Amino acid sequence: MPSVDTASAILRALSALGVTHVLYCPGSRSAPFAYALESGAFGGQARPVLDERGAGFLAVGMARAGALPAVIVTSGTAVAELAPAVLEASHARLPLLAITADRPGELRGVGASQATDQSRLFATHARACISLEAQEPSVALAGHVSRAVAAAVGAPTGAPGPVQINVEFRDPLTPADAGARGEEKQPIRATRVSASAPTPVRWEEAVGEASVGLIVAGEGASSRAQLWSQASGFPLLSEPASGAWAGGGVTPYEQSIVAGTLGRDVDTVVVTGRPTLSRPIHALLARPDVRVVVVDQHAPWTDISGNASTVVADLAPPTRPCGAVAAWAARVREASELAGRRIGDLLAAGSGRTMIDLARAVARASDGPLVLGASNPVRAFDLAVPSLEGRAVHSNRGQAGIDGTVATSVGVALGSSSRSVGGGGRVTAVMGDLTLCHDASSLALATATHSDLDIVLADDNGGGIFATLEHGAAASRGAYDRWFGLAQSVDYAALASAYGVSFARADTPEELSSILATPAPGPRLIHAPVERAAHLYGAIRDILC
Repeated sequence: MPSVDTASAILRALSALGVTHVLYCPGSRSAPFAYALESGAFGGQARPVLDERGAGFLAVGMARAGALPAVIVTSGTAVAELAPAVLEASHARLPLLAITADRPGELRGVGASQATDQSRLFATHARACISLEAQEPSVALAGHVSRAVAAAVGAPTGAPGPVQINVEFRDPLTPADAGARGEEKQPIRATRVSASAPTPVRWEEAVGEASVGLIVAGEGASSRAQLWSQASGFPLLSEPASGAWAGGGVTPYEQSIVAGTLGRDVDTVVVTGRPTLSRPIHALLARPDVRVVVVDQHAPWTDISGNASTVVADLAPPTRPCGAVAAWAARVREASELAGRRIGDLLAAGSGRTMIDLARAVARASDGPLVLGASNPVRAFDLAVPSLEGRAVHSNRGQAGIDGTVATSVGVALGSSSRSVGGGGRVTAVMGDLTLCHDASSLALATATHSDLDIVLADDNGGGIFATLEHGAAASRGAYDRWFGLAQSVDYAALASAYGVSFARADTPEELSSILATPAPGPRLIHAPVERAAHLYGAIRDILC
């Protein structure tokens, strides 16, 4: 049985099950998929990608924008290159299909070239691993693919995430005549599995009569968070990448609420998503005198401080505002407004050339989806940007790594444009210099896909994030620069030119705003040097707390 027929059957099943994008990384053992794609076996969008690691994060970005992607790689180390993206997708609960071509079982453990035990390589980070041998297209084959897609999207119940389909191909890896013509020996009947919606628990049962309460939304928060806030009167505190900003009604400068005297009055917190950015939020959720209600339909649920008193899959909003919440909400608004004025005064007295100034400039001058580097950029937005209302904001906070950020940004641009999910318009990605350097080769993806993407390079000459943490005080200047800073000597204009990406330089937030306001076709790299200004983060936190 030609392996190409198996590959064609798998691709037809994926297409029937709603997979929107296939990313193919070239290889010999995975070649049957190439022939099948060329013959039109997949009905969605398919494109070749040179690098497996970049393809994985490209898929992560697509999934963040609402698409359902599959990545096809060849055997051996190519599979391992997907591991960083698989980890991010797992912890961020993003659907992703890793289709890994494999050699037949008899070639493992005997010293054969490019043969290793790659089935279940991702271990607990994959929701499922389905191993297939080359076989006749059949109902059984389509059923296996159906189970894989269902596991990836979290159906019928459970958490969405990455799934591995490992396919053992035997020679021949090239098409027979029938396969080359794309003839189907048997129709493919794929099984669609619907995700079940949990039954909401009554607010009065889960939360009770608490009157000094907050709603905290982290990454992947429920779209109902704004509704809970409106109905209950509980202020909504939201991280940039939570998704909660899009609907409005978010109270900014959350650290001014939870870290000062005001926070000591809080007795109840409703948590949705994964709040990972703010240490004061973590401290609040760990307090033994605070009742923590977690809303999470997936297992394992998120309980960062291990202090949850109640966990529900979904929550119905209250039928009326809770207790004396109006007075509490007014106090919260007043504290937030005061914090905003103090931060504004602090920034006005500074150089105007810090990461935080840049974050404010980007928020003002752009209006499409945002992708924020998981290190300093997302923290700068969280600390000092007063509103992201109406914006789709993405950040790889599942594992909070800097790898694959360029590829993720390209994926968000492609997923947003093809599915109109998460807001349309030009995507703006903000990342530090080390983050860009770590994934510089993915600039080729931006060029190849003609992505409608601005990459704002906030260049603070190395790893500025560590200076805002305890390491900035603990290490000497020389030791810091040597072991944490790792400044790279890169000609960014030349780098952009090498990959065919247009280039601009912005030395001030005003220049950056002007550039962002000027339309540009395709991808663009904007080099924006900024001061490290580690002291500013501490000063803002002092204001907030």
